[in-house]
This record gives sequence, structure tokens and C-alpha cells, in this order.
Amino acid sequence: MFTGAHRVRVDDKGRIAIPAAFRKQLPEGSYVSVSQDSALAIYPPDLWDALAQELRSPLPGPDQRALARTLYSMSEAFEPDGQGRITLGMEQRRLTGIESPSTAVVIGMGSRVEIWPEGRWDSYNADAQGRFTEFADRVISGR
Repeated sequence: MFTGAHRVRVDDKGRIAIPAAFRKQLPEGSYVSVSQDSALAIYPPDLWDALAQELRSPLPGPDQRALARTLYSMSEAFEPDGQGRITLGMEQRRLTGIESPSTAVVIGMGSRVEIWPEGRWDSYNADAQGRFTEFADRVISGR
């Protein structure tokens, strides 16, 4: 399970260091791609395969085509270098607003890892933390 939040430096080449605790849990076959809320996600192979299954219709409808085009065109294999860094693609950075150089936040989301630009994460997280009870009541309690 992926947990925690880590602020990491985005260098001039768009590289970020993925925290060691996350790297240890991300096997070969993981992918970096877009996710909800204009963030990036690192999908372990089981989640990536589940997404691919959802998008395998021989005659996809317009929503399925749009999702597949966006997901796959913005995807890169998760291949950390010897220092545990990955390079975020130029289009991935443009879509999410992750500048180079800057600071990004790498967060655990239970079954996957997300990568956010620092300012947007801080704003989103402050709002979500302030509404934690509301979300917990609706999601867990069904109220």
C-alpha cells in the first residue's frame, strides 16, 4: 500500500526522484500516465492491466476512445535510473502544470502513486483536509 506525501525537486531535465519506499513496491511493468484531477499517476501492473481491460472493446464508443487516447498517449514505462529518478515527459509536465525546475509532491494513494505540482497539491490538500469528516461520512457511511 502506498502512503505518505513527499516533496521532490523537478530538475531542468524534468526528472524527479521517486521515494525509495514507493520504488520498492513498484514492479517492472508499471506505467506513469495521467490521472484524475490533472495529476500524474504511477500505475502498478495490476492496475494498468485493469485499465487496459476496460478499454479493450473492439468498437469503442466516443468516451472510451477519448479516455484511451489520452491515457495511452500520455503514458511512459516506469523505469527509474540508478538514482531512483524518472523523467516526466514534456507533455505530461505541460498537462499537469509541473514546471522544470520546480517542486512536485509524490503522494501515496493506496493502490497507486500520484505526482502533483506543489502549489496545486497544497491547495487541493488544504480543502480536502478541511472537508475530511464530510467525505468520510458520505463515502464510508453512505450519508
